[in-house]
Amino acid sequence: MPGKLVSRMSKRECHTLNETDTIKEASKRLHENKIGCMPVLDNNKNIIGIISERDLSQLIYTEKFNINLPVEKIMTKNLVTCDLNTSVTELMDSMTEKKIRHILIIEDKKLLGIVSIGDVVNHLIAKVKEENKNLKDYINSY
Repeated sequence: MPGKLVSRMSKRECHTLNETDTIKEASKRLHENKIGCMPVLDNNKNIIGIISERDLSQLIYTEKFNINLPVEKIMTKNLVTCDLNTSVTELMDSMTEKKIRHILIIEDKKLLGIVSIGDVVNHLIAKVKEENKNLKDYINSY
């Protein structure tokens, strides 16, 4: 069923950053919330980017590293998004093709949430377990 996973993920809390928040604040909030990325919003609450652990690790590697740098300076601006009707297969294809681990859920220009690669894997595991159980039940019914 298209969008079942995405719809479920759009209902959970989505942590965000403001464009002027610092790298230190971003790192702290990622760690505290045990998440791998956060969307970045401007002062009008429009989504303008996303910052991930990968963005932070790449910054640390450079000589420009400064914990007081605003997140807007290192955030990823080329956003990959989906809507509520996006299937798990489409999510997997996008993540694989673009080598990313998070896709923003956007509907009518409004941020609804994030789908992570872990969400996709957990969804697939649950699906396989359910199919396995159904097959065992079917076999055992004879």
